[in-house]
Amino acid sequence: MDVSEVAGVGHNKPPLTLAEQLATDYRKLMDRVEKLASDANAIKALVDAAEKTDDDGNAVGLNDELVEKMVEVGKTATKLTSSSGIDNDRTSATKSRRDEIETINGFFNTMKGRVERIKTAFAEKVGAYNAEKQAQEARDAAERARVAQELAAEKLEEAQSAEHSVLGDVVMNEAAVLEDAAQKAAREAVKAGTGPLRTGAGTVSSSGRWTSEITDASKIPLEELRNFITLADLEKFCRAYAKHHQDKKPLPGVRIFRDSKTSFR
Repeated sequence: MDVSEVAGVGHNKPPLTLAEQLATDYRKLMDRVEKLASDANAIKALVDAAEKTDDDGNAVGLNDELVEKMVEVGKTATKLTSSSGIDNDRTSATKSRRDEIETINGFFNTMKGRVERIKTAFAEKVGAYNAEKQAQEARDAAERARVAQELAAEKLEEAQSAEHSVLGDVVMNEAAVLEDAAQKAAREAVKAGTGPLRTGAGTVSSSGRWTSEITDASKIPLEELRNFITLADLEKFCRAYAKHHQDKKPLPGVRIFRDSKTSFR
């Protein structure tokens, strides 16, 4: 047997998972984060001790040296989270996978787009045919209802003009039957042309939804929309208002304030 055919040590070891592979590839970065966390915990212990009150309620408090240590940790953290730190490595790690995903999406979306175009083209043709067929059904049903109503009216007129009472009763009963038929035809006319188109290959139905298009925003009565504006929308509008007016113009029901953040450089 050829020596090259002999399986080496670990030949049956399963491949690393993605998480395991990332942990291997970015071990140095993880070590930097662990070092930062360790330094931060050590300084936090000093800060907690300085801020801890004694029995008399007094505390040493922060000093320049402790603040300097926190600033150094903050600067290191800022560098790690910047575009040249963790985000840079994340972008590098995801680039090849993003390219693969874009290729996969493009492959399937090309086929999906072609299928969608076919479906849309046929849907337009079938939709137009279905609309005309439904309209014709509605016209035919309306005509049947009109004829039935005329027959009922003629029979009622015949009953009213009958000289013999028994004959009049008979004709009146016939008129009542025709009137019921006319009412039924009228109800059918109302529903005609509203059902789906059924074929041997399948069923075609049409659907729609109420929507809107702004033609003149200045004419919209905003009070009418109050019940349809979500809290998230209101918060977005309030933030825009605060950004524009700052604290120079209050807004009832809203607290406008400056949200300050400390940065390290």
